Amino acid sequence: PGLCAVPAFANALFAAGTTDATASSITIRALFARRRLPRQSRGVAPKLPPPALRRMVATALNGPLSPPPAVHVDREQFKTSLRVRAIRVPTRETDAVLKALRGFALDLPRVKAVTRDAEGERDGNLILLNDKVVDDDLRAVIPEERLSVVRERVGGEIEVTEYDVPLTYEYFNAAQVLRKLLPSAVEVPSSFETVGHIAHMNLRDEHESHKYLIGKVILEKNERLRTVVNKVGSIESEFRVPEWELLAGEPSLVTEVKQHGMTFKLDFGSVYWNSRLETEHKRLVDSFKANEVICDATSGVGPFSVPAAQKGIRCYASDLNPDCAKYLKINAKENRVKNLVKCYNMDARAFIKALLAAPENRDVDVEREWTATKATYDAELADYNAKKRDAKAKKINYREPRPKLTWAAADDDGAPPAGATFDHLVTNLPASGIEFLDCLRGSFDRKVWEHRELPMIHCYTFKGADETDADVIKRGAGHLGAEIVDAAVSEVRDVSPNKLMVLLSFRISAEAAFCTKRQCTTRG
Repeated sequence: PGLCAVPAFANALFAAGTTDATASSITIRALFARRRLPRQSRGVAPKLPPPALRRMVATALNGPLSPPPAVHVDREQFKTSLRVRAIRVPTRETDAVLKALRGFALDLPRVKAVTRDAEGERDGNLILLNDKVVDDDLRAVIPEERLSVVRERVGGEIEVTEYDVPLTYEYFNAAQVLRKLLPSAVEVPSSFETVGHIAHMNLRDEHESHKYLIGKVILEKNERLRTVVNKVGSIESEFRVPEWELLAGEPSLVTEVKQHGMTFKLDFGSVYWNSRLETEHKRLVDSFKANEVICDATSGVGPFSVPAAQKGIRCYASDLNPDCAKYLKINAKENRVKNLVKCYNMDARAFIKALLAAPENRDVDVEREWTATKATYDAELADYNAKKRDAKAKKINYREPRPKLTWAAADDDGAPPAGATFDHLVTNLPASGIEFLDCLRGSFDRKVWEHRELPMIHCYTFKGADETDADVIKRGAGHLGAEIVDAAVSEVRDVSPNKLMVLLSFRISAEAAFCTKRQCTTRG
């Protein structure tokens, strides 16, 4: 009530002269609060706004995804029938005969192998046979011992007849439906990725005029899906998040994903998530040892930090994308490991340098304090478990609260602690993460690390078709500004025919860690 008309609202927002998302959202709220708009000059056409601002206005008015147009599929054209052989059996003997004919009964998706015998002289069923049986001579296909069981159950000779199995739209899979609906010159989309209830596609130009039909069919043929989206254009956003258009279904991109036996919540429209990396997430987390500490500098929504914390590993985790940082904290809480995950919303370089900065009070040994805290917790937990077992043996309720191990804050972790130490540093940003190595050179405080082993560095990056592992290591050394020794380069997945995603792992050397000549830059 009282809100302005859409065109006037849009013009006012464009007149604000800003493309900054935060400033524009403030402008939206201010305009709504005042309920008045700047007037357009008479006879002067308004200047068209930039595409990014137009998309932002559409999002403010319609939500993140615009509804797709209505698409009609003529299901009548899919009605057909399949003629098969069938055996007449008494109703009470159906299960026994079906068991005897295992491997020869009709086995098609969404089609039952047993149907009522509407034309038989007695009350009974028809057991439909598969395409191995092409005529009435069953002996040519079905072993005699099976047929003897059938004869015994039907009380004499086996009566074979023909039956037309009705097939409708529901019978055919998505590829079959699309092949019939799309022009013969248009290739049927072969696959799509799923994230929770969302199917995301990357359709070609040839599919442009058929994309909503494709989305509707994909949605109808996959019961677990509620949303189908298509990637639009190239990834240009600061946080490497694609732009999506809704092809079919619900407009919400907030979903849940199961991975590592845990549930991850995320907004697929504002954070990056790739389900193909599940195996890699698990592989790297499995390489971490209990009681270690990791620094997850580009954490996303927590696919490394949250499962690592479940193993008892402490995690410093940060992401520049505020939505990633939000869902990182949510996922740590929902999976009951927030006590071991310190969450931040920072630039990776600034985050790493803040942790490596020299502490103000060198008399405080953080790791020694943690060791004492952990020992106390282990003793309390052992006592708790012993008392609980004793209570169970005596069949009485034990109501004492379970001891809690606390390292991170329940909600706000404040600023990253200077003088922090960790065993692994992970940068999972293949497009540019290798460049972050420049902020490591000379950033380690010698007094903090003098009695500790320097950390392993795990840097995801891309490898071209003409590059070798040695080239990747050399590129990493160039950004680090120091030699990398004993490095390993492992393949993660094919990104395209000429590009691989790989992981560069190495232990930073003392020469690089403690070099007094720093050559670090801050991403601006």
